Amino acid sequence: MGILSHSGNSTCPAEPANANAKGIPITGSLTFQHLMQIIGWVCFGVTALLSLGLIIPHLFSYKVPNEQRQIFRIILLPVVYSLVYAVSLQTYAGAQYLEPIAALYEAVALVSLFLLYVDFVAPEPGTRQEFFSKLENTNKKGQNVPGGSLKWFRRSWRIVFFYLVAYTILIIAQEITQATGTYCATSMKPHFAHVWLQVFELGSTILAIIIVIRFQRRLKHHMVGRKALPKLLSFKLFVAITTIQHFVFSILSSHVSGNSTVTYHDITIGIQALLVCFESLITVISFYFVFRAGEYRRGQKEEGASLTVHGPARALLNSLNPVDLLRGIILAFGGFAKV
Repeated sequence: MGILSHSGNSTCPAEPANANAKGIPITGSLTFQHLMQIIGWVCFGVTALLSLGLIIPHLFSYKVPNEQRQIFRIILLPVVYSLVYAVSLQTYAGAQYLEPIAALYEAVALVSLFLLYVDFVAPEPGTRQEFFSKLENTNKKGQNVPGGSLKWFRRSWRIVFFYLVAYTILIIAQEITQATGTYCATSMKPHFAHVWLQVFELGSTILAIIIVIRFQRRLKHHMVGRKALPKLLSFKLFVAITTIQHFVFSILSSHVSGNSTVTYHDITIGIQALLVCFESLITVISFYFVFRAGEYRRGQKEEGASLTVHGPARALLNSLNPVDLLRGIILAFGGFAKV
């Protein structure tokens, strides 16, 4: 049977008859899936070790909790992705339920990057209103806007945290529609939940990324020496590649059938998962250039530094604390004055 196949049915196209067939060995007893599993788990192992190489120095030099908590979450992003997709290589049947977990953590990491930028320019929550009120803002006519950039900051905050909440709802909806059989991953036709959820997820991610980019560009002069742009580029590249890649493979799922060696699930699930494992490894390597603990270890960061010495165990607990995310959601949904 050839790799390409087409279906003109208006109902949800069934997977090819050989979709769940085990591929014939490439050599000896080694199938294509087994080969991808080996490579995937090796990539995960290296990614996890490299991530620990970044995280541990932060935990031993945990001087600015508000910043380093966000860095911790961002560094974990490639680890979460690599683990989820390595497991997906192990169990194709569970991949559709596992992959949304990685997508949800991606949303958390993107919000963490935004919060990191906020902490760079206004580390104390009590001073943020004053800072953004004094930050010059002009309208399209070049006239100064009363109140500075406070409304702009609050609007940016709301959009980013609305994205986190909306994305969480979308992921839950995806899990439910997959469980109830109304998702139909093999079709991009508008009467199935798949296409709409994919479009909403892609659109909301793009909007949130644009907000973060604008925030960084506008305040770049307040982040000198913090490698703000390289941090954004390393993160944005990974998110962009995985998001577009997922969208492309969603389309491919209705146009391929596989063969006796490279099965349908090898193409639609396995190859994508293996690519993500590679991309996660490359991403964590790039993080060594932008998320190292050097500036904190040298004590160069004074403003916003913690008055309490954090040991590694306490630092780890603080990094895992989601209270700041919950507080951000509360502010976005009514904690701010009306804009």
